[in-house]
Amino acid sequence: MENPNINPLAKHFRQPAIYLKLPSQGKFYPAGALDITITGDIPIYPMTVKDELTLKTPDALMNGEGMVSVVRSCCPSIKDPWSIPAVDLDAIFIAIRLASYGSSMDISTTCPECNTENENAINLSTLLDNLTPADYSEQPSLDGLIFKFKPQTYKDVNKLNIVSFEERRLIANIVDSDLADDEKKRLFDESFKKINDLNIEVIIGSLDSITVDGKTVDDPAMLREFLDNCSRQTYTAIKENIDRLIDQNKIKPIEFTCTECSHKYHNNIVFDQSNFFE
Repeated sequence: MENPNINPLAKHFRQPAIYLKLPSQGKFYPAGALDITITGDIPIYPMTVKDELTLKTPDALMNGEGMVSVVRSCCPSIKDPWSIPAVDLDAIFIAIRLASYGSSMDISTTCPECNTENENAINLSTLLDNLTPADYSEQPSLDGLIFKFKPQTYKDVNKLNIVSFEERRLIANIVDSDLADDEKKRLFDESFKKINDLNIEVIIGSLDSITVDGKTVDDPAMLREFLDNCSRQTYTAIKENIDRLIDQNKIKPIEFTCTECSHKYHNNIVFDQSNFFE
């Protein structure tokens, strides 16, 4: 006899549309945060109507909960979306978009030569196949210190984006305000201190460890103390390495040809929750 508790419509529920091979190959996830197949890929399901509505909710988008909810829905193998390493974010965003709407995505670009706005279609499958993650196995050394880096988590990226947005808005409000110059200076000083703290947070979130004299330090508090007390040259070298890795993880600019003047130009493509429906 058939089980009366099984929904007869279950066989018509959505199925995985594609299988994604994560750029990280499953590295950098904490234990229990990811179920990955023996072939190193995960199933991606198309979005539901509920998912689409979630991505249209401003508050859910601002605090990151909206994207986390959609990832849980479309990527059930990822048990803790907050822990997704930044190296996988673009691939996951593209894969969800591809699974939900197909491989073609229309975008608008402006020709830098004649300012004509061009409508272009990009192939998400090709874009996904050409993603190349940064190599985090390199461990540069400086003055007897060996640095090991890691990609930031989605939680860190989202937190930093929120703080950065609030700081930009605060600075704009200060500039447009009628406050006295002394008060503006005080507020600017506070804001710049927060921006400096933000830069420190970026570095700490991207530092796996520092090894010196055979001892490996990975405690965030100790790393913070080191960053607060190291030389400017050392701090700059660390930041340059992190910026280089972040840049390598970005989608490479795509070449377009202007329909008006035939000028060839490159345009950066950014995938996040704000352009899922464009």
